[in-house]
Amino acid sequence: MYHRHMIPTDPNSQIAYIATAAVFTLCILWETFAPRRTPVSNTGWRWVNNLGLSGLTWYINLMLSTLFVTWLAGWSHLHNVGLLAKLNVGPLLSGLILLTALEFLNYWIHRAFHHVKPLWRLHAIHHTDTDFDVTTSFRHHPLEPLVFLPVLAPLSLVLGAPIEVALPVHLLSITAQVFSHSNARLPAAAEKILRRVILTPDFHRVHHCSEMKYTNSNFGTVVPWFDYLFGTARFRPAEEQEEMKLGLEYMREARDARLDKMLLAPLHISTD
Repeated sequence: MYHRHMIPTDPNSQIAYIATAAVFTLCILWETFAPRRTPVSNTGWRWVNNLGLSGLTWYINLMLSTLFVTWLAGWSHLHNVGLLAKLNVGPLLSGLILLTALEFLNYWIHRAFHHVKPLWRLHAIHHTDTDFDVTTSFRHHPLEPLVFLPVLAPLSLVLGAPIEVALPVHLLSITAQVFSHSNARLPAAAEKILRRVILTPDFHRVHHCSEMKYTNSNFGTVVPWFDYLFGTARFRPAEEQEEMKLGLEYMREARDARLDKMLLAPLHISTD
């Protein structure tokens, strides 16, 4: 018989799917009616291939991150193994501690993906998109989550958090990543304030600029705190956001965005 705190495949996976679909839909509407940039490539072609890649990556992320890591944090808390259970802090502080710890690790893992050549071969697929919209958030090689798991799982086990805290933190991460990749226009005043607290599209779009000094910056996934702390926050003037070249200096042809090409790209991408 399965314990009620075993891996929550049914209700939590449904919540994750519904939450992602809702955020995805809202961001699509936002970037449709208030776009920040005019697309430079065939949107239909990009979407077919980006979403085709996401069909593989999302399932792996769902099982390994949203479900397994969340369950692991809940199991640790339930059995009084994790630090948060021993400290007996409230749900709000538990969520903030868990979010901060996960973001700290994600920041350094993300930097490693940019500076360790074998990891860059995988991560470069995300950066080869020459446009920037909600589908870019799903454009990751399916092997990327397998690199994150051995680091994030032990952290979740050591910290621990009740399911009702751990799941919202992971759903916040999904929401932030979809929002930060959207082609949505924010009022300039709101952008300047929000980019100090959360990842805004303008802040993260700089990370997708084709100039490497910008590509190797703004590594946050939910919040920009550690970019400010460790000096990797970079900005472009607001007027340059609409015209700056996105993607990389290679894999810029339409055929390079084909699903099979992206899956096999780590075998061919140069790291020189």
